[in-house]
Amino acid sequence: MKTYPLMFFVVLLLAAGVETLAQTGSRIGRATDRTATGLGSTLEQFFELDPRSQQIPIVIPLEEAVEPTEYIVGPNDVFALLALGAFNTAFQLVVSPEGTLIVPGAGEIQVAGQNLEQVKTSVIAEVTRAFKITKPSFTLFTPRQFIVNIVGAVQSPGPYIASAAMRVDKVIALANDRPQGISPAQIAPPSSTRNIILRRKGQPDRRVDLDRYLATPRSEFNPFVLEGDIIMVPKKDLDQSAVSVYGAVNMPNQYEYRETDSLGAMIRIAGGLTPNADPSNVELTRLSRDAASMEVMIIDATRILQGVEPDYPVQNKDRVLVRQKHDRRRDYKVHVRGEIMLPGMYPITPDSTRLSEIIRRAGGLTENAFLPNAEVERKILTAAGEYVDLAKEALVNLRMNDQLVTPEERAYYDLEASLRRGTVAVDFVGLLERNDKSQDIILKDGDIVFIPSSDKTVYVYGQVARPGFVAYKQGADIRFYIDQAGGYGEEANNGGTRIIKGKTREWLDPSLTTIEPGDYVWVPKDIRYPTGYYLNLVSQAASFISVVLSMTVIILQLTK
Repeated sequence: MKTYPLMFFVVLLLAAGVETLAQTGSRIGRATDRTATGLGSTLEQFFELDPRSQQIPIVIPLEEAVEPTEYIVGPNDVFALLALGAFNTAFQLVVSPEGTLIVPGAGEIQVAGQNLEQVKTSVIAEVTRAFKITKPSFTLFTPRQFIVNIVGAVQSPGPYIASAAMRVDKVIALANDRPQGISPAQIAPPSSTRNIILRRKGQPDRRVDLDRYLATPRSEFNPFVLEGDIIMVPKKDLDQSAVSVYGAVNMPNQYEYRETDSLGAMIRIAGGLTPNADPSNVELTRLSRDAASMEVMIIDATRILQGVEPDYPVQNKDRVLVRQKHDRRRDYKVHVRGEIMLPGMYPITPDSTRLSEIIRRAGGLTENAFLPNAEVERKILTAAGEYVDLAKEALVNLRMNDQLVTPEERAYYDLEASLRRGTVAVDFVGLLERNDKSQDIILKDGDIVFIPSSDKTVYVYGQVARPGFVAYKQGADIRFYIDQAGGYGEEANNGGTRIIKGKTREWLDPSLTTIEPGDYVWVPKDIRYPTGYYLNLVSQAASFISVVLSMTVIILQLTK
């Protein structure tokens, strides 16, 4: 007879569980239509929500799977209980505001303040004892939400709604979210990342170190938050407290200092060693307080970083330099383009690979290659390896010049400076046809070797009847190309005709060069000035002669 009340209680809970799960299924179906209730909101925003939506959310975004030994259970945590053999329906159990769970058949169990592993162990033991079954399932279904307070150097200090599955850094990120339209004067100062204080009721203050957490990661440096926590974020002040880590580390920078810091910890905070780092040759420098002297220590950090030797403590304002092993290996290469059998990128040995070797490795020239116009283009770099700003360099070069006096000279210099190219002086014809070794230059990283195609044409333009391309004829003189272009026009200045070389763009008299494919023939116009122009010249000449005669007369009179 005594079993009837217990059975009635179990049936009642089963009915309640079925109803709860039905409501849960309905809410899951609507999960895509609304966000989780208030998570990450300020307290003011929370109370502005629709009261009907202030329910425990079904899904809370998690940074990682909940670790049972770290998660602390508290009021409003939601659990799921399934005990096959006793009842085939899953129960949702909510921790009461007093921190207890009402477990069907097992009664009331105090769970607040215990970690998840301890709670699961005790509940499973009670359910197993009450129903005489094995392997009941008891799991955290929804982490609870609560209020934490953030003060200090954050963008929006105040109370925030957080989850028991959130760590300190995520709550601080919520408080540092900048509203749209904020002015520069309203931006909060840089927040400390290593000297954050977590104040928790009944416990001593804890120091949160987010840099150490990212470097290790160990939960002690970035714990989960609990109800009523106060997070105090001081301002970052590297002028007062800092350690610099430079050299062969992945994130060289100046970092906040803590009294417990060590050499190995600072190297890890700086992202660890790069592949070419030399941990056996770490330089630690320490200035005296008046900065008048400096102590230099060379430390072998190899075994320290391996954890087999004690770490070396560092002090405020220390500087750590991780030296790197000398390694000249880089992706040295040149680009071969144009009329070459195997164009493309080719690796080279610095200060060693020559032009003839690259042409040979690229399979040699095609039958359409035109060597007179071939060239090597080279990047123009500063001593620091950066691209040269030609306009700036032209100004620097002018600062101490003693040649450019007139506006005409300055204008000509500006023209030449603006047209400056990184072309290397090399004679491909001499190298590849006459075997002139003096033209076999050493190539540099980034060089472009270009072999143009012979289009077998010469371009004739200016005062000719039919300007345009004329088929190249070996050995033909200027007259041949003028005739092919329809002959001189009536306004042509025959004596001013010039050959413009295709590669150098040099203007030459036809009698001083041989026309080659790709060259240009320019026929200027015979400028005919009006009569007034010549009268003006005569007038200016007469005035000049008059002045000279007057000066001569004056000088003769003075010398009598």
